[in-house]
Amino acid sequence: MATGFGARPDHPTPVVVIRPEQRSIEDAFLEREATLSPIARARISTRQEGFIRRRLVDEGDLIRRGDLIAELDDTDRLLRLAELRASLRSAEATRDEQERGWKRAEKLYKQKVISVGELEDQQAALNRARAEVGEARARVKLAEQALEELRIVAPMDSLVATRFTEQGEYLERGDPVVELKRVDTIIAVCTVSERHLKDVRQGAPAIVHVTAFPEQSFPGLVWKVIPQAQLESRSFPVWVLLPNPDYKLKLGMSARVSFVRSLEQALLVPKDAVLEDTDGSYVFVVSDGQVERRALELGPAVADTWNVRSGLSPEDLVVIMGNEDLETGEMVQIVELPPPGPPTLPSSLEAAHDEISGS
Repeated sequence: MATGFGARPDHPTPVVVIRPEQRSIEDAFLEREATLSPIARARISTRQEGFIRRRLVDEGDLIRRGDLIAELDDTDRLLRLAELRASLRSAEATRDEQERGWKRAEKLYKQKVISVGELEDQQAALNRARAEVGEARARVKLAEQALEELRIVAPMDSLVATRFTEQGEYLERGDPVVELKRVDTIIAVCTVSERHLKDVRQGAPAIVHVTAFPEQSFPGLVWKVIPQAQLESRSFPVWVLLPNPDYKLKLGMSARVSFVRSLEQALLVPKDAVLEDTDGSYVFVVSDGQVERRALELGPAVADTWNVRSGLSPEDLVVIMGNEDLETGEMVQIVELPPPGPPTLPSSLEAAHDEISGS
C-alpha cells in the first residue's frame, strides 16, 4: 500500500483536504470552428439608365457611407430639367395673372357689374392655373431626383467586393454596379448541435480566437441563433458579432468561437488537487477515513483553480496534498497545514534566546 508523504507503512497516509469553493464565474463551455463573414452585404444597382461617365472605385477598396461609386452621364437630364423649370416659370406667371383677374372679378361682382356665374368662371380658371403650377413643380422635382440618382453613392461603410461595370458602359435601370460588404462590424459564423443549443443564448458573451492572430482574442456577442438546422448534421448556424473598427479582421479568416455562460454556483478546486492519466482528469475524495478516486469533467481554468463541471459536490473533501501516490480504498489521516507566517520557536530555544539576550 502506498504511504504518501511522511507516512509509515502501518499508519494511515497523512493528507491535506479542502472543500470545493462555490462562486460565480464566466464559463467558456463550448468551442466551435467558425469563418469570418460580413454582417451585411448589398448589390448596388442603378435607378436610371445611361452611360457611365466616371467610375471611382475598384474591388478591394474600403469606402465610407456617402462616397461616390460612379456617375452616369447627365447631359440629357440637365436639358430636360431646364425645360421643366421653364415650364414651371410659365405656369407660375399664368397663375399670377389669374389671381389678379380673380381679384378684379371679385370687386366687379361686389359692384354688381358681373354675375355670379362669371365670378365662378374666373375662380375655376384660377384653380386650373394653380393645379398646373403644382404639376409643373412635381415634374421638376422628379427630374431633379433623377439627376441626383445619376450619382451612385455608398449606403454604408463597406468593402467593394465585386465591380460589375466599366467606364463608358451603358446601363439599363436595375443593372448592378458593385457588390458591397460591411466590414466595420463582422460576424463569426459557426454551428451548434441540438445538444448544446439550449445553452447558447442571444446576447450572451463569446470569445473569438482568429487563426491569423494566435496571441490575441476578440470579445464577441451572440447576435443570432438561426432557427433552421442543417439537415446533414442537425446543427444550427450561430452568428457571433465582432467589432472591427480598424479592419484588422478579414472576411473568410478561420476562427474558433468559445461560448461563455454565467455560472452562479460554480465549483472550483485548486489545480494541485487535480491529477491526470490516460483515463482523464480525477481527484481523490476522503470519506470515512478512506480515499475514493473521482473522475471529473473540467471547464476552463480560473486563476490557479479548475472549474469542475461534474464529478464533485460542495460537501466533498478533496485531497490537495499527499495525493500523488494514493489508491482508491487507501486509509488516510486528515492533517492541517500550519498557518502562514514565520515559524514559532520551541520553548527551550526561546528560553536560551532570553538568557543570551540578558547576558
